[in-house]
Amino acid sequence: MRGIDRADFPIQTSREETLQDLGDLSVEPLETQAEEHPETQLEEPQTKIARFAPWLIATGAFTLYALISILRYERRESMSWDLGIFTEAVRGYAHFQAPMVGIRGQDMNLLGDHWHPILMLLGPFFRVFPTPITLLVGQSFLLAVAAVPLTRTAIDLVGRHQGYAIGIAYGLSWGVVQAANFDFHEVAFAVPPIAFSLCAYIRGEYRKTILWALPLLFVKEDLALLVPIIIALVVARTRFSGRRVTQGATLVSGVALGVLTTSFLVKVVIPHFNPKGVYEYWNEGGCLDPTVHAGVGKLLTCVPQQFMNGIGDKERTIFMTLVPVAFIALRSPLVLLAVPALVARFVNVMPSYWGTDFHYSVVPMVVVFAAAVHGLVLMKESREQERERPQTWLRSLGDAQLRHGAVAMLAMAAALTQSFPLQDLLHHQTWFPSARAQAIKRAEAKVPSGVTVETTIEMLPALAARTQTQWIGNPNIIDPPEYEAFDLDRTGWYGQSSPLEFVRTRHPSYDYEEVFADSVNNVYVFKRIG
Repeated sequence: MRGIDRADFPIQTSREETLQDLGDLSVEPLETQAEEHPETQLEEPQTKIARFAPWLIATGAFTLYALISILRYERRESMSWDLGIFTEAVRGYAHFQAPMVGIRGQDMNLLGDHWHPILMLLGPFFRVFPTPITLLVGQSFLLAVAAVPLTRTAIDLVGRHQGYAIGIAYGLSWGVVQAANFDFHEVAFAVPPIAFSLCAYIRGEYRKTILWALPLLFVKEDLALLVPIIIALVVARTRFSGRRVTQGATLVSGVALGVLTTSFLVKVVIPHFNPKGVYEYWNEGGCLDPTVHAGVGKLLTCVPQQFMNGIGDKERTIFMTLVPVAFIALRSPLVLLAVPALVARFVNVMPSYWGTDFHYSVVPMVVVFAAAVHGLVLMKESREQERERPQTWLRSLGDAQLRHGAVAMLAMAAALTQSFPLQDLLHHQTWFPSARAQAIKRAEAKVPSGVTVETTIEMLPALAARTQTQWIGNPNIIDPPEYEAFDLDRTGWYGQSSPLEFVRTRHPSYDYEEVFADSVNNVYVFKRIG
């Protein structure tokens, strides 16, 4: 160990030099620091903006979705009976009763239709605000809040401005907008769990990944398939990293367990609640219907044929699902989680499932947005680890996607708004109910609360919030209702001599009297008198 040498220390030659050195350590005025280091002024506000931006984007999306859905309801332009069905079910939950839904059929417990006990969460809100608008606002929130994890994950792992663009692109994406525009559907409850779960997976937060996936078990029977698959993804990454064969076997096991879970719900749980003891949607599966198909050989031939039916519409749906993410989702294996939802639709024999209408694309949409974020993260990590890798066309494409992918996603999503319901907000008639809608509202007011009423689709939601409601198109109505309220043009009018005769034809041996009539708009209400 060497001794201490004077050369190790600076030599002060005078007291004046020492004081000068000390003076150099004095603190600069704050104004001078701000001028020389402007980034210190911007750092805190930028951090706050980045922290609150996901919620601001989600708030904007929520506002748009709520406007679209509530304005449609106020115009009485329901596209199906779903809003009425779910309103009646949630009303039952709000009063601590089973979700008995006369719209779907007499003595019908809705848990015997599809498996969606998560709807109970809307019960307390409906108890305070007993209106279909409660369901529409809830759905708007569920769809919009998924922007929070998507935006935040993109900001943290890809870049601040890219994160903003991706979050806004999600909010404008046609698949989510279509779901908001379609009355109400339980699938909205799947959107936040999927977004939060996959974003947690991207961040490497595996416990959160699994916990966020678990609610899918209570949303719908086919979505329960995803839970074991997501768990298998976590196990494969954390327990068997680098072991390709074992990872593949783990994922196959996850798919198999998912199929078993869905099969249990479809074959055991739902029939238990169904008054007929069956699952009523097997017929939509064509040859997958267990009462129709004849063995494995038949399935191997007819299932591919069902996939090929309407192949043009199905190809367009796949293409349109990838367009809002500028195809970047294909860079991530998470995109495969969209396959089960697409397969379930494409094997269905009903053409309404194949296209881009209604709410069917919302689950694939949130999956591909999460996959797009993951794809960008993977490309960024790849370039940081392999800077000297030879430049190929695929790597050049990846570089372009890293630089411009988020902006491309925003541009694609914004451009598609012209072909989907957001552009309706620019039209005058969207904001003001028609004379027909006003007539329907007056007719609804003539029906007392608590009675049984048979009605048409556009009146179902409002009346389901306070009456025992039945759909006029159901052939299985046994007990004649106390009231008939309908828009004659949507009743399946058989050309009887008068609306009263139409009602008497539907319910022979019973008589009704007219309590409201708007012959200009063909809206009527009748009360049973005998």
